[in-house]
Amino acid sequence: MAALGSISGGVIWVLLAPLLYAGMSISAKLSGTYLSVWQIGVGRFVFGLLLVPIIVRALGLNLWGRQRFLLTLRGLCGSVAFLLLVASFQRIPLSLAMVLFYLYPAFTTLLSPWITGEPPPRLSWLLIGSAFIGTSLILWPHKASAALNPGHLFAVIASVLCALTLLLVRRLGKDNNIYTLFFYLCITGTIAGLGPLLMQGSPILPQSSAGWISVAAVAIFSIAAQLTINQALIRIPAATVSIMMTAEVPLIAAFGVFYLGEPLSWRLIVGASLIFGSGVGLNLLPMKSK
Repeated sequence: MAALGSISGGVIWVLLAPLLYAGMSISAKLSGTYLSVWQIGVGRFVFGLLLVPIIVRALGLNLWGRQRFLLTLRGLCGSVAFLLLVASFQRIPLSLAMVLFYLYPAFTTLLSPWITGEPPPRLSWLLIGSAFIGTSLILWPHKASAALNPGHLFAVIASVLCALTLLLVRRLGKDNNIYTLFFYLCITGTIAGLGPLLMQGSPILPQSSAGWISVAAVAIFSIAAQLTINQALIRIPAATVSIMMTAEVPLIAAFGVFYLGEPLSWRLIVGASLIFGSGVGLNLLPMKSK
């Protein structure tokens, strides 16, 4: 009965996680009207930097962790990925940015032999190829599409850095608690964004109540999403959590198309289906190979 309760609780958490992550991405997109990338990023990371030590002290956990170089590297990859993704939101449609970002399961599989020493199953190469065909279909120049710009590149680089982050978490998770991992993300993110924030031409702090609300929304959704997915991972298999997290893509795409009026072409639909399907398949393969 206890196990059943744990699983049912995990289902609730894993259903909430993509909703909260979608809320974070949508908030970051809408914040672009009032804030710079650096204001959004630093606001998110500083909020976590203040909150995590309180949680760790209350739980009696070790804050600084082990393998601090890798913890710092992981934090740097994750924080830069977030900043690049926010920058892509300000340059290309939200739905397109998220589809490109969800290439990260393919990049995770490609990089896993070198970082975690886990060679991928042979079938994964077919799925990786399918994901990149979908990307080519979306980005291939054609008359009806807008020209490629740095936003497309930012989303793809963010995807690569997200893959590195996940693989480093897999290595570091054995010796460190989840709050330590998040704390290093907030430290490196604050440092990475603080310099450009101080040097930007616009004011450092938000100049309107809407700007402050936007920063708070991104930070709250971010913290809630992080804690929610960690609760889900405690209770149900990681492969199941990964598959459920792909629900973020159609949620955000629907918001972009129906609320923001973003264009929906057959290339985006077919390409997104290939990327989305490949991501689900890649998340299923490790569970089957075991």
